[in-house]
Amino acid sequence: MNKKNIIVIAVLAVAVVGLGGYIVGNHSSNESTKTEKTSKSNKSSELEKNSESSSTSSVAAIANDVISTLDAESQLNNGQSIDGKTVDVEIFNIVNESELGQNIQAGEHLNFYPATQQYNLKAGDHVKFKVINAKSTMGSWLITGDVVK
Repeated sequence: MNKKNIIVIAVLAVAVVGLGGYIVGNHSSNESTKTEKTSKSNKSSELEKNSESSSTSSVAAIANDVISTLDAESQLNNGQSIDGKTVDVEIFNIVNESELGQNIQAGEHLNFYPATQQYNLKAGDHVKFKVINAKSTMGSWLITGDVVK
C-alpha cells in the first residue's frame, strides 16, 4: 500500500467514528425527548380518564379487579402492575403458533399468552384473562396468565 491509500483509509476511519459518535449522541437525546412527550401525554390522558370515570374505577375494583384492556395498558404504561388482576380482553387478532405459544392480541400493544391453548377464539370475542406476569419487550407488553370463565 502506498501513503495515499493509508491516508484515505485513516480519513474514512475518522469520519466513520465521528459519525457513529454523532448518531449515538443524538439517539439518547431523542429518546429522552420522546420519553418526555410520552410521559406528558400519558399524564394528561390519565387525568382526563380519572375525571371522566371516577365512579367506574370503584365499580371495577369491587368486581374482582376486572379491568378493560384500555385500563390495563394505561396502568402498565404508567408503571403500575396488573399482576393478579383479571382483564376483560376484546380480541383484535389471534396468532395460534407464535414463538411464545398462542398470542391473543388486544389493545394497542398488548399480547396475552395463555398457559393453555384456547380454541374457537376469533377477532371480536371477549375473554377474561387472569394475569400472572406482564413485562415490556420492544415496545409491546407480553402478558402471561390463564383464560378464566
